[in-house]
Amino acid sequence: MLMSFKTPNLVIIGYNAIKSLKDVVAWFNCLRPIVITDPGLVKAGVVKQVQEVIRECVTEVDVYSDIESDPSIHTAVRCAKAVKEGKYDLIVALGGGSPIDVAKAASILVTNEGKLEDYLGIELVPNRGLPKIVIPTTAGTGSEVTNVSVLSIPEQKTKKGIVSRYLFADAAIVDPGLMLSVPPHITASTGMDALTHAIEAYVSRFSTPWSDMYALEAITIIGKYLRRAVMDGGNIKAREKMAIASTYAGLAFGNAATGMVHGIAMSLGGLFNIPHGVANAVMLPYVMEWNAISNLEKFGRIAVALGEYVEGLSPKKAAQRAISAVRELSNDIGIPQNLSSLGLSEDDLEQIAKDAMTNVRQIAPNPRDVSFNDVLSILRKAL
Repeated sequence: MLMSFKTPNLVIIGYNAIKSLKDVVAWFNCLRPIVITDPGLVKAGVVKQVQEVIRECVTEVDVYSDIESDPSIHTAVRCAKAVKEGKYDLIVALGGGSPIDVAKAASILVTNEGKLEDYLGIELVPNRGLPKIVIPTTAGTGSEVTNVSVLSIPEQKTKKGIVSRYLFADAAIVDPGLMLSVPPHITASTGMDALTHAIEAYVSRFSTPWSDMYALEAITIIGKYLRRAVMDGGNIKAREKMAIASTYAGLAFGNAATGMVHGIAMSLGGLFNIPHGVANAVMLPYVMEWNAISNLEKFGRIAVALGEYVEGLSPKKAAQRAISAVRELSNDIGIPQNLSSLGLSEDDLEQIAKDAMTNVRQIAPNPRDVSFNDVLSILRKAL
């Protein structure tokens, strides 16, 4: 079996890992680094903390923070313009998925001609972007170790992604100490986002023993520690474990891809501005239920990873334990359990299904063939 596995050049994980940032910045021999982040992290003082570390090797460190949640392609274009005009030579992406995705897109726009829309798709970017260090402040997206940037297109009410080897971080620093102040509802939704990444990567048609190793370990860790991280945000062990799990899940889906949970979630975000982690969390058990028949053995292993006892059960019943375990975890941490609780109705479902079927990057890896009517059926059960 021929396998490949793509990763960033360097990943540093652990409490106080941020202290290594000065050495990592020094490796790039840069003169004008810029921190790309969001207003919340500026207000919280996290950006100042990062700037102080960088200033130990570079005197001047500017900040760009005009980034909204679930950012649009227009936000990425504005950011790239600021980076290019400022003649910055190193990007430090700090935050959750929103600033990281913007920073990734900006890094390639600075060095490539054309419009951002030209690069939506797989391996359409011709030239390497600016070097970038990625520092996540939530345990969920795994974006620090993936080659993907997902942005909304408001005019089309959809979300699409850029997939390119040039979107990998040149270095990633994952410090759970930066995540201690993340509120419970964000911890919950980002944690379920990471679980979705891991589960979809594990059952993906593109999975390999290599990606399976990271995916299954991520599922195991999340099953043990997500509840604790939500209920006791100051618990450094729980935060560290969730940070590791998020990165492992990122490594898994960055190589094995995701499936129709993400295919539907991207549509929910683009059409109705539902936060990505929440959309994934709501849809995960419903898509799992529909997909399970495609690989009962793997779904049974997911149940075991989540702490379920399946000895003596048939493969089908073991797989059902995985779905019920996900539902129980999701409910325990306060995640909405259906689409109606997000304000959606039957009238919205055909539009969602139609848009979801345009997300070919999620259709192809999904372990079961999926049609428009299949997605509609899943959505009706999730309503």
